[in-house]
Amino acid sequence: MDESPTEDTPIVEYYYGLRKRTGAGLLILLLILLFVRGDNYKLTPVELIASDHLFSIVRWEVKNFPQKWIHALWEAIPGNKPSREERLIIIDDYFQLARKVQKEKDRIEGVLIRRSATKGSAAAAKELVPTTEALELVEKEKNALQGKAEEAVEAEISTLLAEMGFESRIGLIWPPVDIKFEKPPTLLVLSPRDKITLMGSVLLDPDLKGVERDRIETEILEKHNLVGLVDDLAGLATYPNIVSDLYTTRTIMRTAVHEWMHAYFFFKPLGKNLRKSDTMFSINETTADIIGRELGDIVFERIGGDLSISASRYAPAEDINPNFTRVMRETRQRTEELLNEGKIEEAEQYMREQQWFLRLRGYGLRKLNQAYFAFRGRYAESPASTSPLGDQLKELRSLLPSAAAFINEISEVGSHQEFLDLLERKRVEAGVAPPDSGI
Repeated sequence: MDESPTEDTPIVEYYYGLRKRTGAGLLILLLILLFVRGDNYKLTPVELIASDHLFSIVRWEVKNFPQKWIHALWEAIPGNKPSREERLIIIDDYFQLARKVQKEKDRIEGVLIRRSATKGSAAAAKELVPTTEALELVEKEKNALQGKAEEAVEAEISTLLAEMGFESRIGLIWPPVDIKFEKPPTLLVLSPRDKITLMGSVLLDPDLKGVERDRIETEILEKHNLVGLVDDLAGLATYPNIVSDLYTTRTIMRTAVHEWMHAYFFFKPLGKNLRKSDTMFSINETTADIIGRELGDIVFERIGGDLSISASRYAPAEDINPNFTRVMRETRQRTEELLNEGKIEEAEQYMREQQWFLRLRGYGLRKLNQAYFAFRGRYAESPASTSPLGDQLKELRSLLPSAAAFINEISEVGSHQEFLDLLERKRVEAGVAPPDSGI
């Protein structure tokens, strides 16, 4: 919803609306900081291994939160807030610039690799100078447009949420949609060797090279007999939400909605019980995936996107590549069987063999281990999951008349049993038999 002053909206009312949003944002920031562990003063033994690369949410919030609201105040000055037509152009221009920046970075990395291979040849050195200059130029253009692009995407998502009934009587979306386009941190996840379970996670720097990831994972195994995996993230539910701008526009819209859903659930039973069990975590994440796809696609289409282009690319992972999904789920099942029998070395050798089986067929898995399955398996639609929650949540969505109804119902779920009761209740109301019931 465009909140800029118009002839029908006095400037005093506009500034009042901005104060409401600013106050709401500050409240959310305080709540987040209360729930975030204090900065890394006392490091665990595992954190010490990765201590040179720890990512601090507190420092990130302190740096980025004021910048977002300074930009909001700047747009509050009459004449500074772009129209919707201008916003759509800004969004398109920004994402094109983001892709150009990444292209130039990749080009520089290629030059450095060639330079290293040729032991610093003069030709490679000459090639690096114009490439670096091109990167600086396009990064400057991108940075100048970033705040406007973030506000433009926030406005599109907020408008949709308001239409769905998520705007309060005083005209506020709670929590306000607030995103930051930035490469998210990486995540170090941990699992014991004798079973697949997520026992901890640590945020690390975004640009962590493969060699250093391997070093951290190997040292954790050698010193603590734990399995580690440094994995990538597409977004992170900070405030503002971190959303990577390195993907396609359609994926970015989905991720932005996904992360806002976590902020919304934070104040509901579903979010409050997020860490009560692996099942509750999976319900949270899978719900955010389902709604992120549905609403993200609506936003993408509204800003001029064509949903028919590469449509199969954006289906759930299990539908995109059923063969990969089948192999991964068979691998997880067999791995769990071996671990349950106490055959840890056999299970780890089997996963290594399966990793190379998949790599030789074009699936670029950097590592396949207990931590991989423990983390990615919590997303119930993932090929790494053997949980029925993905199908159950999609079934629940199909039994409800709208995305808003689905969000309202699922957000009040505080336990796995409450979810199962809700699903059964909706089946009865719709006169639908459970899958494979034989009825």
